[in-house]
Parts: sequence; C-alpha cells; structure tokens
Amino acid sequence: MERTHRIDRYPLLGEPVQLFEGDNVYVIHEMAQIGKVYSFKCPNCHSLFISKANDDEVVKIKCPECETYICFSSRGKEGIPSKRRTQIIAEEHFPTSEGVLVWSNDGQILNHTLEPGEITIGRFDANEPSDISLMDNTASRRSVKIAVTRGEKSGKYNIKLTVLRTTNAVYVNNNALYSKSSIYLNYGDTFKVGGTVFTLIAKNN
Repeated sequence: MERTHRIDRYPLLGEPVQLFEGDNVYVIHEMAQIGKVYSFKCPNCHSLFISKANDDEVVKIKCPECETYICFSSRGKEGIPSKRRTQIIAEEHFPTSEGVLVWSNDGQILNHTLEPGEITIGRFDANEPSDISLMDNTASRRSVKIAVTRGEKSGKYNIKLTVLRTTNAVYVNNNALYSKSSIYLNYGDTFKVGGTVFTLIAKNN
C-alpha cells in the first residue's frame, strides 16, 4: 500500500505506443522535464513503477517486472532539449544490433529500420524523391544520407550520417552540421532535418 501511495504522488508521463508489433519496445511521445520523477504503467504486465527523467535527449527504462522497455525524451526547465556531445565511435565500439529511426508526423510515431545500404531523407519532391520523404517545407530535398555497413566477421554496424545539401543546418544532438559534413551515429542520438526530429534506437533482436 505504501508503494501505491508513493507512485500516486507522481504524474503519468503519457501513453506508451508499441514501436513494432510483437516487440517489447514502447515510445512515449510526450517529453519529460529533466530531474522530475514520473510514474509509468507497463503496457505488457500492467505493473506501476517510477523513474526520474535524466539529463539526456533519449531515456530508455526497463519495467522492473518484465522485459518491456519504454523510451521517452527529456527537456530542460525552459522546455529546451538538453545539448549533449555527439560521440565519434571507434570501430571496436560499433553496435551489433540494427538501428531504427523513429520520428513523429502529425502526432503519429513512424519508424524505419536501417539495414546495410544507403537511404536519403528530405522534403517530399515527386521529381527527386528521397527514401524517407517529409511533408516538411523547412527541409531541403535529399537533405541527408545515411550509409549503413556491417562487418562480415565482427557483425558490427557502422551508421554514418552525411549532410548532402541544406539551406538550414542539420542538427545532431543540437550540434549544427552543414553540407558535406559527416558523423557516425550511436544509439540515443537525435538529428533534426528541417522541423522533423529523428531518434536512433537499437532494434531488439
């Protein structure tokens, strides 16, 4: 009973939305305030638990009763996402799980699994389409390219983002990148093309 009273003191952050059918990863679209404690209800086992919003753009928490994960974003007191350093990943630290891009469009959460090869992201254009086309007038056509390679022996993924051309900067973890700039992405990184924010998370195998 004491645990229930304690949880009731903290607000629910939002409704978890399943990322993939049959998967155990859920996303909450609402942003949390850094340092604030929230309560969560596991969408699988329905247990209640609390967690604090860390100073990070992407927070991933695990239900204490089952193998369900809930992801959400945090922001500062002024409502501005925290700025953190983008890491250049050494080859030995490349991830071994596939990456998944997650973004929001008119309140709907969309996702795209990154497999070996290349994809482009940019504003919708019938004459010059991108693999991920955005209904976003603030984005450039074919704004960025993401190249994914995987070592045959190591099985590790190398996820590299390159800015192709853009009038406005592309922001990776709130750090500005301009045309011809490239950077390796790690799980938890975010990047902004026009007004659309993408988050890279690991796909659970």
